Amino acid sequence: MKSTTLDELKKFRGKIEKYLKKKIKQENKGTAIVRTYSGEETWVASASYIPFMSAAILVLRNNNSEFVSFHARQALVILLFVIVALILLPATLKMLAAVVAYVILIYGAYRAIKGQKWYLPVVTELARTIEL
Repeated sequence: MKSTTLDELKKFRGKIEKYLKKKIKQENKGTAIVRTYSGEETWVASASYIPFMSAAILVLRNNNSEFVSFHARQALVILLFVIVALILLPATLKMLAAVVAYVILIYGAYRAIKGQKWYLPVVTELARTIEL
C-alpha cells in the first residue's frame, strides 16, 4: 500500500513540476533579464557618443569597464558610418544622414545614462570586432 502511495505522490510531483516549468516559461516569454549599470560608468559611456570622443575614451580608459567599452566601440562604429555616408551620399541626402545620425547618437547616450546596453544589429556586431 505504501509503495503505491509513494508512486502516486512521485507522479503527482512530476506533473506539478512540469506545470510550474511551463507556467514560468510562459510568463518569461518575451522578457529578458537586463543588467543596469550605474555611477561614473554611465557618464563616461554617454560621453562616448559625442563625436570623436569615443576613440579617446577607448584609448584612455583601456578596457577599465566592459560597459564603457561597449558604448564607446558602438559610438565609434556609428561615427565611421556617418563619415562614410557623408562622403558618399549626394548633397541632398547628406542632411538627412546627419540628422538620423545625431538622433541615433542622442538615443545611445540616453541609454548609456540609463545604465543600459543598446544593441543595433549591424553596428554592435562590427563594434565587437574592434580590439584595442
